[in-house]
Amino acid sequence: MLPGQEEPVGPVKGAFGQQFLNGPSIRNNFTIISFNRVFASLVAGLATGVLGITGWGGFAYYFLVHALLGLPLYLKTKCQPTEYLQSGRSLWVDEVLTSTSLLTFILFWTLTHNFVHLF
Repeated sequence: MLPGQEEPVGPVKGAFGQQFLNGPSIRNNFTIISFNRVFASLVAGLATGVLGITGWGGFAYYFLVHALLGLPLYLKTKCQPTEYLQSGRSLWVDEVLTSTSLLTFILFWTLTHNFVHLF
């Protein structure tokens, strides 16, 4: 890179039309999606606990929230997620069943449910 030049974001076309991906930009985009998933898990857990949803309905609400989170992210990428991520499915399924997201949801779900409905 020359001084004063910005680093390209997303894929860059090569001389023969190959698509090159910028690793730091993709890693940064993945980190942002991960943060959004954890925050959505926190908010979904709070809402599920306040609403008093128990059992499998709570997990259905968790998956619904994460499915709905994929829509604004998809629109933010101008309906071309492969320009910003390695695959288009990253917006919809990555980080949904990780321990961080799922356990954050369960923690805030049970904590809020106990505070609101038991105490």
